Amino acid sequence: MSVMGSKTKVLFFLVSLGGGGAERTCVNIINNLDRSKFEPVLVLGTADDARYIDLLCDDVKVIVLGAPRLRYVFMKLLRCIRKEQPDLLFTTMTHNNVMLLVVKMFLPEKIPIVVREANHWLGSNQIPTLAKWVVKFAYNHLADSIIALSKGVKRDLVEKFGIRDSKITVIYNPVEVKTIQQLACEPLQLDDHSQGKTVLAVGRLVESKDYVTLLRAFALVTQHVRARLVVLGEGQLEQQLKQLCSKLGIEDRVWFLGFKHNPYKYMRNADLFVLTSQFEGFGHVIVEAMAVGTPVIATDCKSGPGEIIEDNKYGLLVPVGDHRALAERIISVLENEDLRNGLKLAGSKRALDFDAIRITMLYEELFLDAVNGCV
Repeated sequence: MSVMGSKTKVLFFLVSLGGGGAERTCVNIINNLDRSKFEPVLVLGTADDARYIDLLCDDVKVIVLGAPRLRYVFMKLLRCIRKEQPDLLFTTMTHNNVMLLVVKMFLPEKIPIVVREANHWLGSNQIPTLAKWVVKFAYNHLADSIIALSKGVKRDLVEKFGIRDSKITVIYNPVEVKTIQQLACEPLQLDDHSQGKTVLAVGRLVESKDYVTLLRAFALVTQHVRARLVVLGEGQLEQQLKQLCSKLGIEDRVWFLGFKHNPYKYMRNADLFVLTSQFEGFGHVIVEAMAVGTPVIATDCKSGPGEIIEDNKYGLLVPVGDHRALAERIISVLENEDLRNGLKLAGSKRALDFDAIRITMLYEELFLDAVNGCV
């Protein structure tokens, strides 16, 4: 072991620390590692748009390589690893994973590498054959262990990429339940209560989040229930979505508020949280909404939401892209207080299954096994 004789030094690598779920997960793991056993070091390609940097614990060493794009990272990352001499390397997301695994081939000493796969889209036909081959080779032959953040992601890796089942461990996302609950209590002024019930959506304004289905559904909802839709997130489709709101005649009932560092106070003050993704590796925001006691409706997409909600036990599921079914579900929740309260209670209990301390202990066990050659 490298530092103080007994701690395992783990080097976490990310190109950036932007506002995505995978980056937030990495921060949660780092913050909750047992400091009596582990010394985390975070290496970033760039500090630009590092929205989660302030959430890191003060004792975490952060190294910025000054490489804003992945293709500029290689040599700087290689030199950094040689200098830091960690006991273990960890990263997440396919592009980061492949880069770190390629770097491994040029390291003079064998340092175990654990990679985390976060998305289900890997198995789509949009991925070039060469890219699939690269992932298959790198994961099977260079990674010491692979973490899939849901059973669906693991199944995708095995069936469509030919990754060995024995190399993959399913560990769900760690969610900072207590921290989220505290942040949710911060004051929030949405004003204009005449707008009625509040439906909330959180996520990047991109095609895979399928806000088109949500807006079409909400247009039907407003014909039956007085409500407003609040959307937190940024993305390339913002203007198109606003134009669709105008076309649907709901522009005065949909609020696009951009990215928020504290979305939890919005979740707590919402009557309902909705996720309409076409695919998800996990669906982190679902658990976050549950943690603050907000009922959840999500599409039954591959692969995370169904594993979290479990056949309508902890929330409600609707088919992907079905705006009419979604509208019916939203109306039923907004109009039925008993249903809302039941979903609040069930969701709050479910969120504890993903508490960061509990989940990070699974990471710690796997990290130590990798260092000791047990995986």
